[in-house]
Amino acid sequence: MPAAYDLLVVGSGPGGCAAALAAARRGLRTGLIEQAQWGGVCLNVGCIPTKALLSVARLYRRLGRADRWGIRLQGYALDYPAVRARTERIVGELRRGLTDLLRREGVDLIPGRAAFDGPSTVVVSHEGGSSSLEARHLILATGASPAAGPWAFDERWLLSYRGMLSLDAVPRSLLIIGGGSIGCEFASALSAFGTQVTLVEQRAQLLPTEDPEAIRWLTRRLEADGVAVRTGAAVTRLEAASSGVTATLSDGTSCVAERALIAIGQRANLEPLRLSTASVACGRGITVDRLLRTNQPHIAAIGDCLDGHGLAHWASAEGALAVRSLLGDPVEPLEPWEVPRCVFADPELASIGPLESQLEGPVRVSRFSFGALGKSHCDEETEGFVKLLVDPATDRIRGATIVGADASSLIHLAVLAMRSGLTAKQLARTVTAHPTLPEAVTEAAAHLYGESLAVAARKAPAAGGVGSL
Repeated sequence: MPAAYDLLVVGSGPGGCAAALAAARRGLRTGLIEQAQWGGVCLNVGCIPTKALLSVARLYRRLGRADRWGIRLQGYALDYPAVRARTERIVGELRRGLTDLLRREGVDLIPGRAAFDGPSTVVVSHEGGSSSLEARHLILATGASPAAGPWAFDERWLLSYRGMLSLDAVPRSLLIIGGGSIGCEFASALSAFGTQVTLVEQRAQLLPTEDPEAIRWLTRRLEADGVAVRTGAAVTRLEAASSGVTATLSDGTSCVAERALIAIGQRANLEPLRLSTASVACGRGITVDRLLRTNQPHIAAIGDCLDGHGLAHWASAEGALAVRSLLGDPVEPLEPWEVPRCVFADPELASIGPLESQLEGPVRVSRFSFGALGKSHCDEETEGFVKLLVDPATDRIRGATIVGADASSLIHLAVLAMRSGLTAKQLARTVTAHPTLPEAVTEAAAHLYGESLAVAARKAPAAGGVGSL
């Protein structure tokens, strides 16, 4: 007889783990199924390994500018095998901590590949056989895999981000196809290590869905670090050989590199689930309503298997929401504009809410430069700015963009302000310690009212006007 669960979660990435923990803490008998490594893509071959690599790149780049701090180095060199070992240690420690937490909270960890055998029955295939599990409720959190487009990954010359992270040595040259967050982050990291990087994006700017002003700033920094940025051009032909890769671009030019990273998007992991057996509707991803329920009311889906957004923290929030939704709790849907977006290049880019071009009606805009902060000068991090979008009628913050050092941390002042319905004046009157980088956010708000302490005071703009540096 199949084992019975109150809730089965398929996939142990950030969303799946959040869902399993939320359910177990509600007293439900909860099972978590994972076909690969516990923690999913984010922990093992995604968020954590790439950020570990970017942390090394940031330090390495600063070592090259140590004389700015009055430090003269006798010499230093990159030990890439040691960098890889450090990343594996970090991932291993976090994975052990995660599995310990899940077990401690009473979640059953079930290794194997899951497939439906009916609306409420899942067969888990594992080494040595298979087992059948019944569940009152199910949450699908199977994530996504890198898409190769018209090409195919060989993970030697034509790499996905997985293959990129598994290299034993830094390539001398690298072609990156795709100027989204993955492409920009690897361009930033590898250029710090001396790789000749060419970054190709077929649309008019890198990170096409983000603020053009911030992207221009980031692009200039990438180019200053030696990255050849090619926007408005598509790769029409890509050939791989033992001598490297050759790409032909739509503008008639070509690019030759030792390897190519294809970072053009992801595709939802649906096929192994046998969704039709459970009559679960899907397209490019699993179809859900605003409360993450599929057309089968006892089944929810979260994260990248929804033709997703690619954000681990979004999936985590969806995991907890899906549990409450399935149990019939009164819940509100998660609004996309409430979720911060971060790119961990150097400098970092972070944003929350719609862009200025996406807002209807008048908006007050304030920009505040990191160059006006004492802490930025102490840290030799004067590049970048904070940009706030404020509704002139309500004085509430509608959106924010930050480009510069630690932007991924600083954005949370704006996230909290928007989530709590604070006005820009309330944010301006929030006391932030001096000298710190968070001052940039409160000073950007204060600048709207001529109250900034870090720039010369000027008359506050009229409602609907624009205040900028």
